[in-house]
Amino acid sequence: MASKKTEELPANRDRILKGAAALYAKRGFHAVGMNELCAALDLSRGAFYHYFPSKDDLLEEICRQYMTKLLHLAKVSKAEESDPTMRLRRLGSELISVIGAHRDELAVCFRETISLADDRRQGVLALHAAYERIWKETLIEGEKTGVFVPYSRFRLKALLGMYYYSYLWIDPTSTSSIRQTNETFESILAAVSSRTQP
Repeated sequence: MASKKTEELPANRDRILKGAAALYAKRGFHAVGMNELCAALDLSRGAFYHYFPSKDDLLEEICRQYMTKLLHLAKVSKAEESDPTMRLRRLGSELISVIGAHRDELAVCFRETISLADDRRQGVLALHAAYERIWKETLIEGEKTGVFVPYSRFRLKALLGMYYYSYLWIDPTSTSSIRQTNETFESILAAVSSRTQP
């Protein structure tokens, strides 16, 4: 049987990730020093370093964790939804749900990846690229089956940007806000995917 201390490790790590993300989302990564970070998390430096070797490791973990989650969900959607229209709706719905549930973490991921050292940044960007590739493949499949307009990388970036930047205004405490956002975005997806559009 695991000791209480062992069981607390993942919980404390998650608490650090969530607390740091809230602080970085509000102030920015570079504006938050180690003293402020540890004070906000109610940790000594030694306790912090027990979980993360550095502040950069913490930022990388925040960015990787949620892009890995999104990529996993997208891969499952691709495997389970053969219909491009239904898959596109599912991809969008899942993205909004994750942003709504983890707005601070996704805000940090979208805004602060540039703050990572090059090798760390490239790893996170590779996750972004793999995730976006599933959206691209879905749009191309829809074009081939005649349900979507011809693929355009500009349309792909516009669609993803619409979802990504919802973190700026979506209310994570309101299920109606998340639901209404998803419904509105689905209507936009329907418009851009229709063959009747110019």
